Amino acid sequence: MEIEFIGKNAIVNDSNVAFTFEVTETPRDFEGYRSNTDTLNWNNQQNIVGEWCIHPYGDTNNLPTIIKETVLQNHLAPGSLNKQANMLWGKGPKLYKEEFKEGELIYNWQEDAEIQEWLDSWEYEDYILKCVVDYNYLKGVFSKVYLKRGNRSGRTEAIAKLEHMQPDKARLATHIASLENHKPTHVVITDWAFKNVDSILSAKAYHKFDYKKPFAHKNSIFYSNMYSFCTEYYTIPELYGSLEWIKRSTAVPVIFKALTDNSINIKYHIQSPEYFWDQAERKINESCTKKGIEYKDSMLVEYQKKYLKKITAVLSGQDNVGKFLHTTLRLEVDGTNLLQHGWTIKEIDQNIKDYVTAQIKISERADHVLTGSTGVHSALANVGQQGKSDSGSEQYQALNNYLATSVDIPEMIILKAINYAIKANFPTKKLKLGFYHLGTKKMEDTSPQDRNPKT
Repeated sequence: MEIEFIGKNAIVNDSNVAFTFEVTETPRDFEGYRSNTDTLNWNNQQNIVGEWCIHPYGDTNNLPTIIKETVLQNHLAPGSLNKQANMLWGKGPKLYKEEFKEGELIYNWQEDAEIQEWLDSWEYEDYILKCVVDYNYLKGVFSKVYLKRGNRSGRTEAIAKLEHMQPDKARLATHIASLENHKPTHVVITDWAFKNVDSILSAKAYHKFDYKKPFAHKNSIFYSNMYSFCTEYYTIPELYGSLEWIKRSTAVPVIFKALTDNSINIKYHIQSPEYFWDQAERKINESCTKKGIEYKDSMLVEYQKKYLKKITAVLSGQDNVGKFLHTTLRLEVDGTNLLQHGWTIKEIDQNIKDYVTAQIKISERADHVLTGSTGVHSALANVGQQGKSDSGSEQYQALNNYLATSVDIPEMIILKAINYAIKANFPTKKLKLGFYHLGTKKMEDTSPQDRNPKT
């Protein structure tokens, strides 16, 4: 028997049977087990850690990690989001002043040696680029604000620099003594996966940055985000509603890989809950502790292999008719939701042509849903009609539409922290940073030599 692991998932190939095996991270992944109420009630949840009331980011306080793992395993999603980042970035962040000329608002792009010297004193472009990426994934950005040393000794107050903070490590929080205000007062930084006790011990709280009092704290953190309807603290990104489609799209190449590499028909697709393997890991860990030996990740992998062999023995061969695999179903009450943790074994129709066609259609539909959720037109994301290349005019119109309608709000949110810093450090300048974009031209308005500069 051969077992090929692809992340947590696997392709199992025996002489008589082959199946794809998928470990799902949350009960949400089981389409058949989804509760009638949506899992967005984490907006009203609170977790107490020490003296802090932590406002969770997702049902299990790990929405950034879920989105990262779901998106980065997909063949299309990362490229589509990178395309959006490139379009938003344009020629990069530049200084400008807003002016009205003949009743029309224009950006008067300018150079300012004093502000540029401050920007060049720290890696501002690297900081902004990371903020652009975070915004595209989560529609929110965490920034740490540093004051210049000596501010408290009477010297001129100023912000020294800004630092990008990873969203999987930052959580809005309220001190337990201030809960009646119903507003986050701090941001707590730590490893929220809590893989070890150090994650709790190393947690550090910072005051939220107050743009009205920019020099109130030596270090503070600013959270800039797009408001989500009826959601008080964090943004629910558009990608959230597309996660199931993205996962379906990601699963298709794994199934095709099994079909191609093994030259056999995959008979079953099996899903198991992450909870099952978390419990197995805990028991193995406890056993190691009792025996006085060190736990290693390879022990869980070996246990998984043995379990897959047991499943293979049940599913393969005519001698096993009448045998069955028994698993337990665990119910968990999570707020108003009843979550079910259980296994599913789906038999795959052996009409391979129809099955492959169906999988391709699922993948194509998922690709179009993804482009809609990321805000990138299919012509720009290279997801056009099958067998048809999007024309230059379609791409031109799509790009023009994006620049006209999809830049201003992301620019405001991404650059809000750094523009607050510019305003605090240089209050008389009246300058802000924005993303500079070159105007696009139609092909018929472009000379032949300009179409190909190398000629």
